[in-house]
Amino acid sequence: MKRSLPMSLLGANLLLNLLYSALGGVVVPALLEHADPVNKDVHLAIVMTASSAVTIAIRPLAGAWSDRTTGRFGRRTPWIVAGAITSAIAVAWLGQADTVIAVAVGWLIAQPLLNIIESPLDAVLADRVPERARARTAAYYGAGAALGLAAGAVVAGITVDNLSLMTLGAGLVLVAGMIGFVMLNPDRAVEGLRPHRQPGQWRALWRSRGFSRVFIARALVVLGQQMVLVYLLYIVIDRTGQNAADAGRTLAMVVGVHIACVVAGALAAAGAARRNRVATVVVATVVGALGLGLPILIPGMAGLIAYAVVSGLGRGAYVTSDLLLLLHVLPSKENHGRDLGYFGWATLLPQVVAPALAGTLLTLSAGSYAVLFAAAVVLALCSVPVVAVLAERTRA
Repeated sequence: MKRSLPMSLLGANLLLNLLYSALGGVVVPALLEHADPVNKDVHLAIVMTASSAVTIAIRPLAGAWSDRTTGRFGRRTPWIVAGAITSAIAVAWLGQADTVIAVAVGWLIAQPLLNIIESPLDAVLADRVPERARARTAAYYGAGAALGLAAGAVVAGITVDNLSLMTLGAGLVLVAGMIGFVMLNPDRAVEGLRPHRQPGQWRALWRSRGFSRVFIARALVVLGQQMVLVYLLYIVIDRTGQNAADAGRTLAMVVGVHIACVVAGALAAAGAARRNRVATVVVATVVGALGLGLPILIPGMAGLIAYAVVSGLGRGAYVTSDLLLLLHVLPSKENHGRDLGYFGWATLLPQVVAPALAGTLLTLSAGSYAVLFAAAVVLALCSVPVVAVLAERTRA
């Protein structure tokens, strides 16, 4: 493994998540508001649901295609570079969209193309990082994602008055960053690792005890987190009594604290995760659940800050240890791209389900946001026995 790879993966994941955050969180909603301010909420729900459905289909395919790619540039490099170039074109075109249909088509193209980068990029971590260096590299990779999500929201918020220029610039930076990544970390075709399609491979993956349990645990944790995050602005308004503008600034501060703690937790957990992956996942999950429960016990702004700090530390530790555990239980060296692509569903599917489930709970509870925090705690704790049974098999 090249010494540059851990920091290169951090930078590449930061760039990729910056695009996700800026486009999905700011650019697409802002463009839809400009195109049709009256029906923007309905349009946004439809566009995001449709793009998520397409992405769910593309994610494992992109990984599987990279698994089967051969040539002088290796398996992953062609897909990372091609994905970056086509994504940049789609993102730049999206920035020019001025109708609902144009915005929808732009995002329906851009989000899946970004996943064509992400699947082989995930596989690089599994392919090239030896066991002894995986904990540190996984921590860097997770920290890159957290920093990218925060940076994307900031960059898009600052440049929201000139989205066409921002999307063009973001696309160019993405291309430059991914080309820089593959030049610093050149890929080579590996003989003997060229998978061939075999009947039942897909079913065999899901029958893998380690993979299926880590997948279910991740899906439960993410579902709980997303139920809270979707309504976090409204939760801030409810807890502080602020108007929407002031609550937005308060929310930015809460999210900033949360992201900082995610990064700290991700880096701090590397040593413990190296010694015992499963135990660190369990502890991180419990800490995250405790953080999600604190706003129920502590009223007002203090509860939100406690949530941001404690759940952030737990979430960061979980990002590192869960990824390390996943890499350990992957059933096949030949199909890292495909398997990690399927594992991406553990994050994508809860993001689709969370808004509807949270809305249902709020309706049944007469708008009690404490119910969302309680449901998130229960979901996180339910994941613990799912993954804890792997302890004997995966002890380092």
